[in-house]
Amino acid sequence: MLSSVSVAASWNDKKFKAVQAGGPSGGCIPAEYMDLPVDYENLTKAGAILGSGGMIVVDEDTCMVDLARYFLTFVQSESCGKCPPCRLGTKQMLNILTGICNGKGKMEDLALLEALAQDIKNGSLCALGQTAPNPVLTTMRYFRNEYEAHILEKRCPAGACTALVTYEIDAKKCIGCGTCAKNCPVNAITGEKKSPHKIDQTLCIKCGTCFDVCPKKVQAVKKVSGAAIPVHA
Repeated sequence: MLSSVSVAASWNDKKFKAVQAGGPSGGCIPAEYMDLPVDYENLTKAGAILGSGGMIVVDEDTCMVDLARYFLTFVQSESCGKCPPCRLGTKQMLNILTGICNGKGKMEDLALLEALAQDIKNGSLCALGQTAPNPVLTTMRYFRNEYEAHILEKRCPAGACTALVTYEIDAKKCIGCGTCAKNCPVNAITGEKKSPHKIDQTLCIKCGTCFDVCPKKVQAVKKVSGAAIPVHA
């Protein structure tokens, strides 16, 4: 049962979200299928594969669109290039997923991803190409709402896609310790000692350092999803 591997998601009190089964070209199975028997037939029906037998458990902080992009990056780089559907199709899918994660996606991209996935599956000569679209197809099947949030709302529900996240300082919580300002690599944070600090969004590169170093007992730095402010190079 998949439920036997879900215990890892209880770490740090995070909710179990999904299991990616079968290696890089396997499929992502959501929490509601925790009682699914781990065998060839059931995993195939769910859109995954047994593959290498590996499983990756992810929690609520994982963006399923970005996870699909991550695995497709690996599969695309592993393509030998012999089959045009695999060589070119996976590259095009990767470009589309990257655009969606960067807040530049369009609703028609979803239909294009599905069409490309079927062409790649049908036209590839080896199992790499035939299974490459699985992470994309299963995340679209079970987590389509996350794709739509990225496209329609320019928001990453998991708060994981950098281009769709803004870091802000809650003036009511900030104690003016200056830790965030001292650690900011681009000097985007200003403020007087013992007074609330501010982040200049035109300078912020969204590295998340301020969020990480803010004292846990204060937690004045917030990660807000939905503001599509360009990331500086």
